Amino acid sequence: MTLENGKKIILLRLIGFISTLAYVLYVFLAYFPKVFRNVLAEKSLTLITIVVTAVFLVVLFWPSIRKFRYIFFSADERTITLRWYKPGLMPGESRSIEIPSDKLAGYEVKQEVMGLHRYLILFQQVQGRRAAYPPVSISALSKAQLGQIEMALKNYKSTI
Repeated sequence: MTLENGKKIILLRLIGFISTLAYVLYVFLAYFPKVFRNVLAEKSLTLITIVVTAVFLVVLFWPSIRKFRYIFFSADERTITLRWYKPGLMPGESRSIEIPSDKLAGYEVKQEVMGLHRYLILFQQVQGRRAAYPPVSISALSKAQLGQIEMALKNYKSTI
């Protein structure tokens, strides 16, 4: 089974790009040709600009606030592979986990900040002990995608 959320990440980047264009267009029209100054008072225009700027910043930083990651998950009879990277304004944190299927020692899905952030923690059998990999943010996955991952992981027999 293979799963990835590339379409959602592309959609979020496209929304960020379009909102940036709309914001620049708003600032240009509101302040340079003085189109709105004939209709609105200076205080009203300032208030509208503050609201538009706040909405723009929330839209732009929403993927960072929610800790969205591009996720690639693959599970076959030999290995479980989980790859992720951080998209957004300052991309980074590209990592990968590969666990042999006979070494899987379970998994855990954890929620934080009132369900705003969800994390997947994979465990592996190492030298007779259960070792945890760092938590991977899976907030960008839909409930159906998360259910597919959980079903795939439940099909493996845990070593502990």
